[in-house]
Amino acid sequence: MNTEFDKISAHLKQLEVPIAASEAHGLLCGLLCCLPSSVAKTRWFAELLDAGTLSPDSLSLKAADVKALDSWFARVVESLNDSEFGFVPLAPDDDTPLASRVTALGDFCAGFTYGVGIGVTGRGNQPLPENTTELIHDFNEIDSSDLSNIDGSDESSLVELSEYVRVGVLLMYEELQPVNTTNKQVH
Repeated sequence: MNTEFDKISAHLKQLEVPIAASEAHGLLCGLLCCLPSSVAKTRWFAELLDAGTLSPDSLSLKAADVKALDSWFARVVESLNDSEFGFVPLAPDDDTPLASRVTALGDFCAGFTYGVGIGVTGRGNQPLPENTTELIHDFNEIDSSDLSNIDGSDESSLVELSEYVRVGVLLMYEELQPVNTTNKQVH
């Protein structure tokens, strides 16, 4: 099955980026929570390509992969702004072993907290709201969780934890990037 997770993983692999797709998604979302989207996009691509081993000369040969990630960036921005709250952390399909899906959620949280860290620095190190700080702490805990005791009975726990992360990201996004309604005019 060729899911979005698989597609993004393949594009990252083609660009020789050694970052898991879930972590790249978390990084992107963390940056978007703290920075304007144009700045977040530039920084996200810089982080991905700096982590990779692809030579700058070879990058032009991988234009299709860069374009695909650029399109994905736009879809992620849309999902964070979706009035139906359609945002979901990127993870493998449900038929993937539970331990791999738990690892992906941890990777997302690691990327997210890293992205927020970069974004906070880009905002002049302004302190984060208390709710956001608590969520970041929780995300760090999820990232550092021991995965050795995962079994099939933990499926519902993963669903609950994934929902907590999903809602936490949306709350942080709204708190750090509130919608500006003062510029809208009604005609």
